[in-house]
Order: sequence, then structure tokens, then C-alpha cells
Amino acid sequence: MKKSRTAMLVAGALVLGLTLGSLGIATAAPAQTAAATTGLGLKLGATMRQAGATVADVVAKVTGQPVADVRAACTAGASFAAIAAKKGVTTQTVVADTLTARKTALDTVVKSGRITQAQADAALARMKDRVTARVSATGATNCDGTGNGAGNGAGMGRGGSGCGSGCGGCGAAATPAQ
Repeated sequence: MKKSRTAMLVAGALVLGLTLGSLGIATAAPAQTAAATTGLGLKLGATMRQAGATVADVVAKVTGQPVADVRAACTAGASFAAIAAKKGVTTQTVVADTLTARKTALDTVVKSGRITQAQADAALARMKDRVTARVSATGATNCDGTGNGAGNGAGMGRGGSGCGSGCGGCGAAATPAQ
């Protein structure tokens, strides 16, 4: 009788401990923020590269140059704005055309069901400032597809900004996801 009573007390204590532990974990778990649900960490760089929506792709298109030449000039230290200006294309045209190409790519991703319209809108809003800054930035780091926001956690989700590999830079292939 004493053994069964002890066993019942132990079992009751275990059940109580599990219940209280579960409640403690549930209340201590961080709530998911709006940032984590609005498109952050989507790794859209590959989508932008495939859609021809990197800044280098757009500069090449509007200036009539091969993308490789644009990337080479960028790597040598020229800004996308300077590369475009040599061919008579304004910075505003590069920014507007890049954002148009990216909106088109985002619309395609929304239609595929991979992201929501709200996520696409949030991503595009962040891209506006980044693209504008990137077009005028200089140096080899501007053209390697990296830049601010380095994917998995530091990308558009979980505490950072950026929209994927190639979002800020010229989108050279084989770069870590941003």
C-alpha cells in the first residue's frame, strides 16, 4: 500500500511538473513580431536575378551594355549611376526601372503563392531606399551581390534588413543569400 501511494505521489508530481513547465514555456516564448510575418527572410535575391531585376541587369538593359561589362566596371569602382551616366541614362531612370522590374518579380512570386501581397509590399518598400542608395554607391563590394542584409537571420527577417542575394549589389551569382 505504501509503495502504491508513493508511486501515485510521484506520478502526480510529474504530471504537475510537466503542466507547469509547459505553461512556463508557453508564456516565455517570444511572440512572433509583425516583421517576421511580413516577408522578412524571404531570400528573394535568386528571384530578382532570375527575373533580371538586379541593378546590374537594369543598368545593362538601359545602357545597351552586356551585364558582364557593367559588373566589371562596378567591380573596378564605378557606381551604377556613373556607369549609366556615361551612356546618358539618369540615376532616376535606373532606380525607377529597377523598382519596376522588382515589382514585376514580386507580383509573380505573390501569384505563385510563395508570399502574400503584404509581404511583397513590405519588401518593395524596403527595396526603394536600398536601391536608391545602391545605385550611387561605389566600390567592389557594391557589385558582389552582398551588401547590407546577409540572409538567414540578418536578411529581411529576424533583426536585419536586406532582401536577398543580389538585392543591393549587382547580383553576381554564387553569393551567399542575403
